[in-house]
Amino acid sequence: MKIGLSLGSGAARGLAHIGILKAFDEAEIPIYAISGSSMGALIGGLYSAGYDIAHLEKMIYELDWKIFTEFFDLKITKSGLVDGKKIENFIYEFVGDVQIENLDVKFCCVATELITGNEVIFKSGSLIKALRASISFPGVFIPAYLDGMFLVDGGLKNPVPVNRLPDDCDIKIAVHVGPFAEKEELVSRYYKNDNIENENNVGFPLSINKFIKDILKLSSGNGTVKYPNIFEILVQSIAILQESVAEYVMDDVECVKVKPDLDNYKLTDFTKAKEIINIGYQEGKSLVRKIIETGEL
Repeated sequence: MKIGLSLGSGAARGLAHIGILKAFDEAEIPIYAISGSSMGALIGGLYSAGYDIAHLEKMIYELDWKIFTEFFDLKITKSGLVDGKKIENFIYEFVGDVQIENLDVKFCCVATELITGNEVIFKSGSLIKALRASISFPGVFIPAYLDGMFLVDGGLKNPVPVNRLPDDCDIKIAVHVGPFAEKEELVSRYYKNDNIENENNVGFPLSINKFIKDILKLSSGNGTVKYPNIFEILVQSIAILQESVAEYVMDDVECVKVKPDLDNYKLTDFTKAKEIINIGYQEGKSLVRKIIETGEL
């Protein structure tokens, strides 16, 4: 049976893809093909290149997200804050200078051409360059410049690229980890009481590194209404726009839709990695059980 997995964009929520892949690995059910967008491209690309998913999970758990900015080569430019070279080096340490057409698992990922808005599909060439393009969230990463194109996050055009899986897949599974519904538990993280902490009163951070670290903080902890930070506003605004695109693509392809229960997690909840991965793992185990019991989904 040829199983195709499409791993969608979703920033921190995309860490659930690690759990999905872990479940298939434990059951020794091979994945025939993977398509990915943004975080889904990054995780799917590493897996397709043969990187052990258990090692990736362990690395994520041990990563101190408070010093995550060390992976960023921060630059204040008119095009973005992060150049992306350190991210490319980080990926290189995992998989080396591998070509997509030589991966262990059939793989493709998508990016968005900034000027035309066209979807760009990577089915061959440098895996590192393709992943760098697919994860280039606008306003944060400086667009990747490749083959005369300015490329940004694939999730803008195709958040769950299940339509880019090979036609010969027997089963196509679309894993959608996109925008959340504002449940009470999540809303309460912002709205504590009637006091308002206005960002206008906070003051401009002393350095860009401090600014990025402040962005990753989850709560003010002082019982006030906590305004979403700039990054959260940008990420969530784009995610809302992506929702209708993702549904359109998934409705247009015969596939199994999987949406892990991540409603209580923000797209910036990287410090909740263990919980998010476990949710993906439970969803993956459910998929595996159905495949083993019925031979289909």
